[in-house]
Amino acid sequence: MVISIPKKLIEAALFMASRSMSTEEISKITGFPSDRVEQRLEELRKEYEGKGIEIVKNPEGWGMRVKTDLLPKVAHLTPYSDLKDGHKRTLALIAYKEPIKQSEIVRIQGNKAYSYIKLLTRKGLIKSEKEGRTRILMLTKEFERYFGEEKERIKEMLEQGLKGAEETKEEKETQETGEQTKETEGEEEKTDSDMTEIIPFDKD
Repeated sequence: MVISIPKKLIEAALFMASRSMSTEEISKITGFPSDRVEQRLEELRKEYEGKGIEIVKNPEGWGMRVKTDLLPKVAHLTPYSDLKDGHKRTLALIAYKEPIKQSEIVRIQGNKAYSYIKLLTRKGLIKSEKEGRTRILMLTKEFERYFGEEKERIKEMLEQGLKGAEETKEEKETQETGEQTKETEGEEEKTDSDMTEIIPFDKD
């Protein structure tokens, strides 16, 4: 007897996931073979046709997302929580300077840039071409679809987001510096007071 895979479980997994999932990952969740999971996913994709949400397969795997034509109206409701500031900085650099050498990104961001580039490539937001000992990085069509805006508008959004993050970081550093200064001044006052008690005044 063949037990049917509950579509609801696959649907729930795609809905809850903050990223695309491979067929193998969904297979582990459901406890069913990958080939049968793949079949169910294809069935779900057809069922979602004509709705505001769609089931799609991208370089990362399977995911649930808002239809492209509706995304601009609701994109502001999600702050791209799956991308950290480092990823956004990499995207901003590529958006402003594409095509840009990977070595230049690494020079600016350090070795962490390799992991940022790897994730962005896996998400299909950027692509690369081999050139000598480095690679040339460029944006993909998925970049605009992901953000739900045209490239120029996305560049503004990334710049504003990074600027806000930098200002918050600077405010925190300024606050910490101020607290350290107060502590240092307090220690100096205490030291002066202690020395006054230790060193006796000469009496004429």
